[in-house]
Amino acid sequence: MEYEFLIDGDKEKIAVEPGKGAIKVIGPEGALELDARRISDNCLSLLHDGRSHQVFHARDKERLLLWVDGEAFEVREPSEDEGGRRAEEGVRQGLWRIASPMPGKVIKVVVAEGDKVRKNQTLAVVEAMKMENELKAPGDGTVKKVHASAGDLVDTNNPILEVEAG
Repeated sequence: MEYEFLIDGDKEKIAVEPGKGAIKVIGPEGALELDARRISDNCLSLLHDGRSHQVFHARDKERLLLWVDGEAFEVREPSEDEGGRRAEEGVRQGLWRIASPMPGKVIKVVVAEGDKVRKNQTLAVVEAMKMENELKAPGDGTVKKVHASAGDLVDTNNPILEVEAG
């Protein structure tokens, strides 16, 4: 998936290719292979060239705040004035892979392949650490593939379902 965003005011464009326990990030300075592990809801551990990096993240309205090894970054979508797309056009296009935020058990999947979905519509419910997490559609689209059903154990690396934008 390709993303366009501003980091501390500078416009950046990257592509992210998730894999099993790894992430490939392709940016203007080349490609990085990162081993990724979710530590908690707001913390990731990334391993690159034998060195571990902790990434903490928090959302504040339209901003994503990141702390990488203690250094703070503000990430947000560019506005139309800054050469970005209008919000209603959506920044992410293509195929969204919807996965659990942490390992857990699928309680229910409320959509089927071929269903049209709206932004923020509940797609599935996963129980993790004795809490139910609703997985919602990131935008309007169509359910292309359902990979899990009620009772299945899931982790953060494999999608529960896939939604095509549009």
